[in-house]
Amino acid sequence: MTTSPLRIGIVGCGNIGGRIHLPTWLKHPEIAQVVALADPTEVARESARKLAGLAQGQVYDDPVHVITRDDIDVVDICTPQHLRRDVLLNAAVSGKHILCEKPLASVPLDAAAAVDAAEDAGRILAMVHNYLWLPEIQAARKVIESGEIGPVRAVIVNYLGVVDVPGAAAYRSGWRHDAVCSGGGVLMDMVHGVYLAEALLGQQLRRVSAYVRSQEPGATVEDLALCRFETDSGAALVNVAWGLGPGGIEISGELGRVSVRYRDGGTAPWAPVEHVRVFTGDGTREVLGPDERPVTDIPQPIMDSFEQVVLDFATAVREGRSPAASGRDGLRILEATVGAYESAVTGEVVTFPLDRDDPVFRHGVLGVKKLRTTEWSATRGTSLYSAG
Repeated sequence: MTTSPLRIGIVGCGNIGGRIHLPTWLKHPEIAQVVALADPTEVARESARKLAGLAQGQVYDDPVHVITRDDIDVVDICTPQHLRRDVLLNAAVSGKHILCEKPLASVPLDAAAAVDAAEDAGRILAMVHNYLWLPEIQAARKVIESGEIGPVRAVIVNYLGVVDVPGAAAYRSGWRHDAVCSGGGVLMDMVHGVYLAEALLGQQLRRVSAYVRSQEPGATVEDLALCRFETDSGAALVNVAWGLGPGGIEISGELGRVSVRYRDGGTAPWAPVEHVRVFTGDGTREVLGPDERPVTDIPQPIMDSFEQVVLDFATAVREGRSPAASGRDGLRILEATVGAYESAVTGEVVTFPLDRDDPVFRHGVLGVKKLRTTEWSATRGTSLYSAG
């Protein structure tokens, strides 16, 4: 077990890496020291370098120079997902622990290779599944674990008012709308809803059926996804959209329910928590009240939740234990997400883990073009999930 500060190299210094990951690491010098950065754009490199107080010789345009440094313990990966495969594999082979933004990759085959490489190297690969640490999710899970509402039967996660945040302008601001780069649209962007559904159900997801569509002519990714995920004994609806739709989470148990509501019925984290309430035969009680903090460009709950990810990850590395969300968890959630795309195209219920010969496992969302499209699929006759 190591007690000295971890030496961190960040790969990707755009909106997520430069504005969330880096400031959080710098906030905890007792556990981490940022010693190297990499980004292909000069403006992002220079901004992050100044914030971190690094010399010019500690920042690079090629991530390999960060990964191969002898003074790096951890590679923190914040690139767009289609660029993560080589960084993940090289970091694992180089003996680095890895913290990776969601999703683990755009293609399950690449994600599986990364998980295997990290396990073969005996290194920790952790996911930034930071919504697990949001106060309202923590409060809801505490109620579930207490047994107050009994075994969970169903979960509804509505994120239908997701803000369509552009990527870093110096790179490609619209990469999340490019199926090749993003691996999917709003569902991939808000994969948070998928892993939250699994966490609240308390069982691994096994099957999915889904509907997707886009209102933009010529779009290659969806802006609306309605999904039903099933476990061995429960189910969840995960509904996501870019736009102004409603948000909130409802958890139904055999003895009661938990309701998570956001201000004006909005979507987290852009709308602050209004309340978390428990309803049982004994009455109603509030377990979390309104978040009165002002809404900022980067909502404070996001910064707070990422701080918890960092602290958990650092402890996992020190103690040699699994993090709250492992790479294998990330692979499973990625398969569930691309499985939803497959279901939306074929009109069939898709089970996971996916078959390794499934075109969607091997090629991600672009693999759906190799499948038969049901005549009533909303993707039929559109440019959805094409290479553009």
